[in-house]
Amino acid sequence: FANMSGDPEQEYFSDGISEDIITDLSKISALHVISRNTAFTFKGKAVDVGQVATQLKVSHVVEGSVRKAAGRVRITAQLIDGVNDSHLWAERYDRDLNDIFAIQDEISHAIVDALKVKLLPEEKKAIEQHGTENVDAYNLYLMARQIYATGFEGDARRMDAIIRMCRRAVEIDPNYADAWASMALAQVVLRSGVGRQGGDAGLASAERALALNPNLAEAHAVKARILSEENRNDEAAREIDIA
Repeated sequence: FANMSGDPEQEYFSDGISEDIITDLSKISALHVISRNTAFTFKGKAVDVGQVATQLKVSHVVEGSVRKAAGRVRITAQLIDGVNDSHLWAERYDRDLNDIFAIQDEISHAIVDALKVKLLPEEKKAIEQHGTENVDAYNLYLMARQIYATGFEGDARRMDAIIRMCRRAVEIDPNYADAWASMALAQVVLRSGVGRQGGDAGLASAERALALNPNLAEAHAVKARILSEENRNDEAAREIDIA
């Protein structure tokens, strides 16, 4: 999803929408969805949809754009058949920013309907679950996630910024498991990658995330990393298996 806000600083938001839709569609067993890392290699490039479909061995491509300004968001989305380059579905959403979660649900459901996929009840429930219903907390989480995705772990300032943003997000919504997990990741990186001493290397934050959402893969993964740093390898392996 391309950032059409006219402000490169808003890139985190369009990337966040892309990533969340990938995550939602990945929860549907009937679909094989290409990972974020692979999909994002085409970001910012003029691409031939048929060529992309052939290269990635997929039948369809989802693309669109995001424009966010003054408390409003406009999202366009289209589902394209990779064989004949025709539109199966396209829609434009022009809403208040507070409707962002509803828009994501509508896009995911529209894609499923266009592909004539039947959702299992638990899959329908899964794609309609959001880590938070608070747009301000979500916005902070997206910014933190972008800082991690576009930087490198040896930059202590970036990790500190992630912790600050996630801490503010969980102040707004204490039950936001994703933000707790991201904070745990930055905390363990500061100790293992940067060598900063003190604290529990994010274990409390990871445990908080898992108490809120036992099915959050990121929280299990970061807990595994923390445990492995402490040479608790059997426990770490169990967390990786769960993740």
